[in-house]
Amino acid sequence: MPRPLDVELARPRLVDRLRGRWCRPVTLVTAGAGFGKTTALAQAVRANLLEPRGIDAWVTCGPGHEDATRLASAILDALAAERGSQAGAAEILQALQRKAPLDVCLLLDDVHEVPDGSPGAELLATLARALPATAHLVLSGRVVPGLPLARREAAGEVATIETADLAFTGAETSALARRFGRELTEDLHGWPALIRLSLTAGPAASWRYAAEEVLSRLSAPTRETLAALVILGTATAAEIGAVAGAATDVEHLVRTVPLVDRLDDGRYRAHDLWASVLPTAHMRVKAAEVLVQRGELAGAGRVACRAGDWTLLARLAVELVRTTLSVLPGATARRWLEAVPAHQLQEPAFLLLTAAVRHADDFTDPAIDCLVDNACARWLEAGDHDGAAVALGQAVITAHSRGDLTRLAAVAQRAQRLEARSPVLRLLRHSVAAVVAELAGDPETALTHLAQAPTSEVPQALAVSTTRFHVHCLALCGRGQDAAELAGRMLTGDLSRRHVATARWFDGEPVEFQGDDEDGTARDEFVARAFHAVIAASFGETTAELSAEQDNPRDAVLTCAAQAAAAVTRGDEELARDLYKQHLARWPVDVKVAERHLRRFLTLGYVLSDELRERWDSTDLGPSHRRARVAGRAFLQARQGDLRTELPAEHALCFLPLPWSAELAARQAARGRTALGTWLADRVGPAAHRQFRELARDPGLAAGALKLLATVPSPPEHPIGIEVIGPMRVTRNGLTAPAPELRRARVRQLLGLLVVRTVITRAQAIDLLWPDLDPASAARNLRVTTTHLRRLLEPGRTAGEASYFLRSDSESLRLVRGDLLTVDLWSFHELSDTARQSEAVALWRGEPLPDLTDLCEAEIARIRERHVGNLLALGELRLVTGDPAQARHLADRALDLEPFEPRGHRLALAAALRARNPQRIEEVRARVLDSLRQLGVRPDPATEILLRQAVTRS
Repeated sequence: MPRPLDVELARPRLVDRLRGRWCRPVTLVTAGAGFGKTTALAQAVRANLLEPRGIDAWVTCGPGHEDATRLASAILDALAAERGSQAGAAEILQALQRKAPLDVCLLLDDVHEVPDGSPGAELLATLARALPATAHLVLSGRVVPGLPLARREAAGEVATIETADLAFTGAETSALARRFGRELTEDLHGWPALIRLSLTAGPAASWRYAAEEVLSRLSAPTRETLAALVILGTATAAEIGAVAGAATDVEHLVRTVPLVDRLDDGRYRAHDLWASVLPTAHMRVKAAEVLVQRGELAGAGRVACRAGDWTLLARLAVELVRTTLSVLPGATARRWLEAVPAHQLQEPAFLLLTAAVRHADDFTDPAIDCLVDNACARWLEAGDHDGAAVALGQAVITAHSRGDLTRLAAVAQRAQRLEARSPVLRLLRHSVAAVVAELAGDPETALTHLAQAPTSEVPQALAVSTTRFHVHCLALCGRGQDAAELAGRMLTGDLSRRHVATARWFDGEPVEFQGDDEDGTARDEFVARAFHAVIAASFGETTAELSAEQDNPRDAVLTCAAQAAAAVTRGDEELARDLYKQHLARWPVDVKVAERHLRRFLTLGYVLSDELRERWDSTDLGPSHRRARVAGRAFLQARQGDLRTELPAEHALCFLPLPWSAELAARQAARGRTALGTWLADRVGPAAHRQFRELARDPGLAAGALKLLATVPSPPEHPIGIEVIGPMRVTRNGLTAPAPELRRARVRQLLGLLVVRTVITRAQAIDLLWPDLDPASAARNLRVTTTHLRRLLEPGRTAGEASYFLRSDSESLRLVRGDLLTVDLWSFHELSDTARQSEAVALWRGEPLPDLTDLCEAEIARIRERHVGNLLALGELRLVTGDPAQARHLADRALDLEPFEPRGHRLALAAALRARNPQRIEEVRARVLDSLRQLGVRPDPATEILLRQAVTRS
């Protein structure tokens, strides 16, 4: 936000108009250059600091804000909100809601910098449609992007301030003239900037003459300083000096030249009117360098376009593609291409930019390859290897998006002709060499190249593509832990989580998988489906089958493994063997690339193919593949009666389809070892029991399978619910069940302890429930109470049969989480963690765990505190969605539990103010003031704002 001008005319009528922004969702301020839009907004913001109605957040838009992510990031910064890697409308709306119950006004100045139809404009449209009730939007600029405001306008929710409103009145013009001690000799029709300029220059025939008069008084260095600021738009003193070519006194410029001001963040800005009278073209190259250094390629391109310097724009086009690749800002690129004369569009840089735009629209477009190849060839012919490297980088991204191995190989051959000087060139050389090595079945050599690739020195898009391939090659070499570490360190967000989880699973660690590859290419989806099919088999599940027709060994392996895993899961092991035979007939084991990809699912091939087993028994494998081979050997040895190999349960799950891991568990159980079967039943759930029952029909496996069924508890027929928030009760199949066991206080207390802590040692239970009894008597009471508790949870279970929900050993008792057991307190915490406050609040039936008031005082206090937080968060949400009555009700409920909670006071005040009920406002205000008096403290700033409004409204 700009600081006040040295001679600034107060404009109370506009400040009053703009104060209305707190009463309407949207305010539009539109007028041409020089009509004082920014000054009026700044005065309104400063007035709000004196008598605050809410929080103002200011954003000055620039050329780069046509990009939605950059604009969203700027808005989140203005709101002092945290932002993730991909900021967007959802994050902004959440940030606005989090300001509730205070109103917040988002002011976007110079919004004409966000072109119609750009991603930035779409972001603003989304915000305008979905503004919370406590949020307000002010858009100020020469024009405003077309926004969907018709419905709001019809409802009277949009205020407009236009040129006629912003123009100086005769009285304002006279007042400013008196401040300058001058008279205005020309009717400038109330144009504020021109009036100020003319008064600064003295009597003049026209504003242009006045501007030239001001310039004539400046020294040459000062004029160059002004020109540098004009071409940069906004800049620091150091940036201005870099463009002007000398040390500059920018503060002197601000003091002596009208329409130049200093912003709150220390940068400077010159009004656009100076651009029409001050030559700046001679500075365009240095200005572009400064703008590029601070990441404003769009601004640099505008400088080049205004000067008609297509050579400079060509260099910027290469930089734009180099630094963005698959995330190209399409609106910027298209605007540049539209500005370039037709005869210049055949230059290599603009061919490349055209290809990048086409890739952003549709990466399957065959014209992309021709455009990139043409640009690359022209650059190589001219000896420009840096430009050629960027073109090949785009070629790699496009080919990778398509999964086009032939194209990647062709790009690799071209990359060998490049002289590796820049980081991008070096990365490209090593990356394509790695691709060639991997396609030749030599991922170790690929890793040698990838280790030398300077991923930390190149744009993120290119680094991500190279890192993903690096992770893939590590997995091919059986180095799952290294692959997971690299993916976790170098990738971000869902992409990182997916790669880490997959690498860890095939290293023998049964991790949880979350989300799908929604933003990936068709090939990414195919690979993900293949891996999902193999992993699903470990849980006894089958997925939609992949197409059997694949024209390359890499994808053929994925299809073969997915289909074989599904066949084993369905109990058709012979079909699975045939699938591997058919695959090896087409892609023999001597085809290196095919054999290396088969190792990704090594246990399947080891068990189902004698040929692969013989090959891999004599091969030096990587760590992950050695673990998979051990799993396969252990399973085959068990079938021969040899159970000496102790296979970790985790490896049995990760490397074996469920029919095989369950068979191994049954064979072990027949020898008295039930640990694997128990672990599988806990981890896999009912599918494990279904598999045990299936194995019980096999005479050779029946003994072990039946032992597991007797030892490992099977799931009950109906789901059980335990409710401890309020009076304790138990439900079966959703209906309250008769539970005479709940009449016993110790049963209620033991169940409550297990709900709160999940696992409790026998010693802890005895100390808490029978502290005064001798050890033998207390242990006997615990056994009796545990028996009653088992009967309460599973009344139909046969005596002597293991309990499904309540597990015990010599040391401890534990309540087992699962789909068949719901506990309102667990759900309460889960819903609270995921911001589903409405559902969490609905679970509250009264004070939680009333039988444990003395035993779990701290835990109960934390539950109550969380409930108050949920009530207030939900109340704030109701407030921002326009329901002050419900917000008031929720605030009252929270304050009944925590009478001195400041957040509750703020919500109660805001709800009363929003409801416009003077009596209610005064009641709430009195309650808040009384609480503050009892505590002996002053209100915090946010509460102070609301209390001031309460005085005015009541």
